Amino acid sequence: MPTKHLRPDLALYLVTDSGLVPEGKDFVEHVKDAIRGGVTIVQLREKKLNTRAFIELGRKVHTVTKAAGIPLLINDRVDVALAIGCEGVHIGWSDCTYADARRMLGTGKIIGVSVSNVEQANLAAETGCDYIGVGPIYATGTKPDHNPPLGTTGARALLEHICTLPGPSGNWGRDVPAVAIGGINLNNIYYVMHQSVSPASPARKHLAGVAVVSAIMAASDACESSKVLRKLVDEVPPFAERQHGQFITGVDFSENFISVLAKVVTARPMVHHITNNVVKNFSANVTLAIGASPIMSEEISEVGDLANHGGALVLNMGTAGKDAQPLFLAAMRAANARGNPVVFDPVGAGATPARLQFSHLIVSSGFCDVIKGNESEIRAVYGDSSVQQRGVDSAHNEAADPLDRIRIAKALALRERNIVVMTGVVDIVTDGVSIFKLSDGSHYQARVTGTGCSLGSIIAACMVVNKERKLTAVVAAVCAYNAAARVAAERKDTRGPGSWHVNFMDTLFELRQTANPLLERTPEGKRWWELLYERADRILV
Repeated sequence: MPTKHLRPDLALYLVTDSGLVPEGKDFVEHVKDAIRGGVTIVQLREKKLNTRAFIELGRKVHTVTKAAGIPLLINDRVDVALAIGCEGVHIGWSDCTYADARRMLGTGKIIGVSVSNVEQANLAAETGCDYIGVGPIYATGTKPDHNPPLGTTGARALLEHICTLPGPSGNWGRDVPAVAIGGINLNNIYYVMHQSVSPASPARKHLAGVAVVSAIMAASDACESSKVLRKLVDEVPPFAERQHGQFITGVDFSENFISVLAKVVTARPMVHHITNNVVKNFSANVTLAIGASPIMSEEISEVGDLANHGGALVLNMGTAGKDAQPLFLAAMRAANARGNPVVFDPVGAGATPARLQFSHLIVSSGFCDVIKGNESEIRAVYGDSSVQQRGVDSAHNEAADPLDRIRIAKALALRERNIVVMTGVVDIVTDGVSIFKLSDGSHYQARVTGTGCSLGSIIAACMVVNKERKLTAVVAAVCAYNAAARVAAERKDTRGPGSWHVNFMDTLFELRQTANPLLERTPEGKRWWELLYERADRILV
């Protein structure tokens, strides 16, 4: 006879560790405070206690959890759970087997199982357990012998596999609640909840919650920490702005592009740049030319204050070393917390192991609304191990397999739930669903340092005032930038890269003027907008 499954509330799952409780705090009162703050289930995990002490502590904690009406589970020890009479256990693959635990506990108790890989997921499906703990998501010191971290990418893939597993009931994989565990804290909880599910996947499976240890157990105020964590679990992340319908036709291109650039001119949004030393001046001038306000700050103590202005953030790792990583992470987290768009340029990601590691750290530690790079850089971020760049230039011939370029860009956008801009002779812009090929621009862009990096500035400026239509904003930004490059190259006084550079800035400024809603749009200005979208194609792949 199949077990009747219990479905506990896993929204905020506390795993205890008495060794982390601040000095002077009582362990049981600390757990009680955490429950008052919003913890929905408690797992007592105390590896260093002998059996008698474990049972005594368990009874005290169970008194608290029963009074609050939430379940208490015991880690590993079925005998302790039986002695206490609590609601169940959580077991791993080196502990008591599920069959033995179920036989001893009976059908009215909760049994959760740890899942770190596909093999364990398949075994868990055979048991038909009541819930699964997926992880570790990140490395954690509270369990030194943990399996290799999954990251949100690995967790998403594992959850999609679990969703397909029938189990004893036929729909077990789809229905079984899953809680993420391992290194989860205030800084990454938004990202874990958002990035661990792919909305475009037919086998998508959402997390039911997160399990935390030190974020609560080591907190000076367990109640307040739990309140904050529970709020982060329950709400939609600020950076996950709901997107309205995106444009499809050429006519829509024109009207939307005018709207996007006009908002930049009227709002004059701030764009915070943490960029490479080679392009700072160029990027600042591009930002000014289109009507936005640049700030080039690398002071970690002010990233929160700058984010409070509600602008956008450009992260460019061109000349950044390992010492810059804390700055990048702090700025990204501040922007994410306020819903400010983040544009990440993984310059030279495929050139050295250090750059590759840096790019993966950024992408796995927060949300980047846009990842912009050449083909080799995008492939490196996606995880193509064959990439080997020479410096910052792309090592790929985009004409060799244009459909493969699109496949990689689309796959990365789907994986990260963001927008990918793959630059080249033909630029690819995609959110994983809609795909645009943009064939405009000038050969001078490859002959003037900083043109590729500074594209991120106009993308950021357009996105921050069009958060509800991010893809529209990005396509408009890329088209405007490249059309300006082409028009500048066609000017009679453009004789080479130097004169083109000057004319390019002037052309961007003219574009800004034609977008100004306070100025009458001339026939020449109207022609500008036709130029912008005439080489933009939406494709279906």
